[in-house]
Order: sequence, then C-alpha cells, then structure tokens
Amino acid sequence: MNPKNKHNQDGAPLKEKLLASITQHLNQDHVEDLLACAKANTSVDWADRAKVTHLDASGITIEASNNSDAQSVHLEFPTTARGVLSLKRLLGAIFAESRTKLGQGVTSKPKA
Repeated sequence: MNPKNKHNQDGAPLKEKLLASITQHLNQDHVEDLLACAKANTSVDWADRAKVTHLDASGITIEASNNSDAQSVHLEFPTTARGVLSLKRLLGAIFAESRTKLGQGVTSKPKA
C-alpha cells in the first residue's frame, strides 16, 4: 500500500487546530456519548454532564460532573489515531462500547 492510500484511509493529519475543532464538536453534539463513556469506564454514576478536556491521537480525557463534584476520566485508544478518519472510528467504537456496557443503544456517530 502506498503512503497516499494510507493517508486517504486515515484522513487528514491530526493537528492542534483540527483537534480543537473536534473537541468543540464533541462537547456540543455528543454530551450523552461522553457521559456514557465516563459512566461505563469509572464509578461516576452521580454525574449528569460531561465534556472533553483533552483529545489527542492516543486518547481522550473527559470531565464528568454535577453541581457539586467533578472527576476526570482518561481513556486510552486501543491504537493511535493516524488521522481524522481513524480518530472518528476510534471514538465511534468507544461510544458504542460504552453504551453497550450501560445497556443503552447507540444514538449517534461522531462527525469528523
């Protein structure tokens, strides 16, 4: 496989500006997915909201909170994202796995 095909499969490189845009999108449009990730992977059943505080090619940090408490949850991706499309696939898998652990259906797929 030549490098150009690999780039197409993985999408645009993950630069800071793109990661910031994806973080903003997740915080606006995927709050329930983020909350499911936090609840499925730690003991934050008390949380009623969640937001991404850090995102990079190796993982995501989510802050789960309610009116009186907050806790950060870091999830490592099983593989390093090599581009925006591979990041989208990794996030989609984590969202689906988290919802399955909680007995919920998958409600949305992350947009790149």
